[in-house]
Amino acid sequence: MDQNELNHEDKYPVPTTTKKLRGKTAKLRTILAAGAVATAIAVTAVAYSASAQTSQVSEAHAVAAPETDKPADPPATASATAGAGTPEAAVAAAPEPAPQPPAAAAEAPPAAEAAPAPAPAAAPAPDASNTYTVVAGDTVGAIAARFGVDMNAMLAANGLGVYSPIVPGQVLKLTGPAIAAPAAAPAAAAPAPDPAPAPAPAPAPAPAVRTIYVAGSGGQSMVDACIGPIHFTPTDAYALFITEHDFCGGWARFSGIGVGETVSIPGYGTYTVSGRGQVPNPGTTNNVSAVFGGFPRVILQTCIPGTNQMLVIGLN
Repeated sequence: MDQNELNHEDKYPVPTTTKKLRGKTAKLRTILAAGAVATAIAVTAVAYSASAQTSQVSEAHAVAAPETDKPADPPATASATAGAGTPEAAVAAAPEPAPQPPAAAAEAPPAAEAAPAPAPAAAPAPDASNTYTVVAGDTVGAIAARFGVDMNAMLAANGLGVYSPIVPGQVLKLTGPAIAAPAAAPAAAAPAPDPAPAPAPAPAPAPAVRTIYVAGSGGQSMVDACIGPIHFTPTDAYALFITEHDFCGGWARFSGIGVGETVSIPGYGTYTVSGRGQVPNPGTTNNVSAVFGGFPRVILQTCIPGTNQMLVIGLN
């Protein structure tokens, strides 16, 4: 109540009822002022408590959250800060922890080194003991008989036929698989000693008709001339003798003829082989007759290489 009011009351007395109302109004104002002060204190305490809890949550998050490459969340705006009046709001405003980065994949083990390829096996060296170098006067039949091998197999191993010529210096295989053409071979070792006499090898398959061309007729000198099969008939013979030295080609020409084959001798006729055998060298016509049980119409004869025997073939 100011001075004017007091002066006014002095001039104009205030009724008692009015005085009571004013007194109550003053008390009410006092009570309201005290309530406002208490409310302000309570609001301040709540704000302080919320601020303290927000600080604790932020510190716990800073300790628990791992460092990441993500940028930090932007700071809260003024309006968000102004609205954080409760602990729940403070917790909601705190940034969420960043997700843990995935563990790095384990490094793959290095690929095993490839094992080196095995070196190719060296080709076996040719066997020098399985070859022979032809010298003057040699025939395939004589070489085969000397080394104890089959003549027909030796011809096949060198790609030769029954009538194929051989020349001095030519290298021949003694054994081996059949081939179409002769193959080169290393120099041969020294020839082995002559083997013991062996029976004539089995004949190879022959053509339907085998032809023998007679080079001429005459005595021993014609046979020694190596011009081919010679019509050489001893005076006491009762058959036609066709003779040729083994080293002149007689063994290669006659040794493959088998029983039952047909042999054509131009100028003399066509015959069938009736038998084969061998007689001593030198021998007589009686030895020949003993083999066949008499004299066949034609007799082909040649020496068996490396022996003292002669091959005789009877034709009828």
